[in-house]
Amino acid sequence: EDRAQEAVMQLFEDLLPKLGNYEIKVPAEGKTELAQVGKSFNLMTGKVREQIEKLSSVNQAQRQLLGSLAHELKTPMTAIIGYADTLLTVRLTPERQEKALIYIENECRRLSRLSMKMLELTGLYEASEDSFNPAEIQVDNFLKEVKELIDCRLQEKNISLDVFCEPKELVKKFDQDLMISVVTNLIDNAVKASRKESKIVLEATPDHLMVQDFGKGIPKEDLEMVTEPFYMVDKSRSRAKGSVGLGLSLCQKIIELHDFQLKIESNPGKGTTVSVFW
Repeated sequence: EDRAQEAVMQLFEDLLPKLGNYEIKVPAEGKTELAQVGKSFNLMTGKVREQIEKLSSVNQAQRQLLGSLAHELKTPMTAIIGYADTLLTVRLTPERQEKALIYIENECRRLSRLSMKMLELTGLYEASEDSFNPAEIQVDNFLKEVKELIDCRLQEKNISLDVFCEPKELVKKFDQDLMISVVTNLIDNAVKASRKESKIVLEATPDHLMVQDFGKGIPKEDLEMVTEPFYMVDKSRSRAKGSVGLGLSLCQKIIELHDFQLKIESNPGKGTTVSVFW
């Protein structure tokens, strides 16, 4: 018994300098008391390691959540501020005033719904049945709504948005709020990549939904990485513009949630085409 106690004390003296390294394992073979202590120690370090990994994952999810919400709020808030400024500074007819107020109200309601969805979507990129509500959507009307939402952003650089839907009566099943987030993100990226007074194409067909710009494009070495969270092709310029590198990552996850597919094609100096295959 004395020898066993001495062996255990020696074991812990050997382990003290290694505290904090939860990858190590001590000898635990045999049926002796020392072996039992070793097995218990290995089990304990394994549990501690699992807990540390879990906490690290939670921290990353929280970081993802905050960044995602900030990113998703930016574009609609810009539009709301634009309409509010117009109401304050421009003499509008009662009809146009009412239209602007209705737009602001609708966008605020959409932001409220979207924030609840993003809370669930960004945790482990999984949404519950309550927050994911795909429905049959008239695509032409959907594209027109997107164009109204992104209009203020386009006006900043005097960029035109050409919208095509073929056939006009095209109907697809998706969650409208989440897909609005996808398309506005894609157009926002296209605006950032485009020169002033250029154009962007938004197109829907029975096969796909497409956003095409004719801007600076994405280097080949960055193309496979652009959907990774927090990845930015031009980090210095992106940070200066308030970007956090989450837009395409969120688009990718929303598209996966719908069982759609994302394809990005780009030629540096010629532009980028992003397609969502239904």
